[in-house]
Amino acid sequence: MPKTHNHLFDEITSYENLYRALHDAARHKRYHTDVIGILFKQEETIEQLHSEMRNGSWFPSGYREFMCKTEVKRRIIHAPDFRDRIVHHAICGIVAPLFLPKFIADSYAVTPGKGTHRAVHRVQGFLREAGKEGAPVYVLQCDIHHYYQSIRHEILFEQIKRTIRDKRVLELWWRIIDGFNGDTGVGLPIGALTSQLSANIYLNVLDHFVKECIGWKMYLRYMDDFILIGNDKRKLWSALADIRWLLDTKLRLELNSKTALYPACRGIDFAGYRTWTNHVLPRKRNVKAAKRRFSKLSKDFSEWKVDYDDVHQRVASFLGYMSHCNGHDTAASTLERLKLHRNHLDTD
Repeated sequence: MPKTHNHLFDEITSYENLYRALHDAARHKRYHTDVIGILFKQEETIEQLHSEMRNGSWFPSGYREFMCKTEVKRRIIHAPDFRDRIVHHAICGIVAPLFLPKFIADSYAVTPGKGTHRAVHRVQGFLREAGKEGAPVYVLQCDIHHYYQSIRHEILFEQIKRTIRDKRVLELWWRIIDGFNGDTGVGLPIGALTSQLSANIYLNVLDHFVKECIGWKMYLRYMDDFILIGNDKRKLWSALADIRWLLDTKLRLELNSKTALYPACRGIDFAGYRTWTNHVLPRKRNVKAAKRRFSKLSKDFSEWKVDYDDVHQRVASFLGYMSHCNGHDTAASTLERLKLHRNHLDTD
C-alpha cells in the first residue's frame, strides 16, 4: 500500500509557512509593482490568506495571460497573481518533499539537486554502458504533444490522492487545478508553481511503467522529454508501442512528431545540449539565440538602455551554460557579438 500523508493543512496554513511562501514567491520579483504593494502590507496579506484558507473562502483569482517570446520558442504563459502565488508556494513547500521519494532516480525536472546538467551526465553514462561491448547503440527519444495543455484534471487528482489524504489540502489543491479550464477539465497553466509539481506527478506513472513493467534500465526523463537507450532496435520499437498504449489508455496523452528512433552516433539533443559518448556540445539553436541576444545587448548598451550589471549577468549566465560542454571556441565566437560602446548623450 503506497504511503499517504494526513494532517498537513495546519502546516500549510501556518503563519510561519505563509511568510516563508511570500518571500519565496517574491524572490527576484521584489520590484514588480504588484509585489511591492503586498510587501508593504505583508502582515495584512498573510492574515487575510490565513483566514481565507482556514475558513474555506479562498479561491484562485484567475491568471494573467501573455506570450513569452524567446529566440528559441514561443509559448503562452498563464501567471497567477502574486497573492495566489503565495498559496502555490505554501502548498508546494510542504507537499513536494512527500512526492520526491516516489519519483524514480532518473527523473530530472523540478527536483532538488538535479536538473539539466545531471541529466546530460547520466545520458553519457548510459551511452558508455550501452556501447562498452562495441555493439551499435540506439536512442528512442519521445516528447509529449502539448503536454501541459493535455493534462486531465481528474487523472491528476487521483494520482495526488495516492500520496495526500488530508481532505482540506485536497480541497485546496483541487480549487487550483479546477480553477484553470474547469469547464473542460483539461490543461494546467504554464507559469504556476503547482503546475510544475503536478506535471512531474502526472508522468511518474510512465516512469514506473517503463522501469518496472517494461523493465528498461537505461531510461530517463526531463519533464515531458524522455529517452530510452539500448542495443536492440526491435526491443525499442516494442517499448515504444507499450509506451503509446500507456499514454493513450491511462494518461490520455499522445506523443508528438518529434518522437524518433535513431543511432546514438548522431548525438542526442536533450536537456539543452547535444550529447555523445565522449563529448557534449551546446544546442545549435541556443548558440544562435545567444548570438542574436548579444547583438541586441550591444545595441541596448550603446543606447544606454542597459548597464554593466545587466551585461555581466547575461554573460555569466551564458558562460555558465557553456561551462558544462565542450564549447570554448563557440563561446568565444559568440561573445565577439558583444561590443560595449556608449553613444554620446545630448544633454542640451
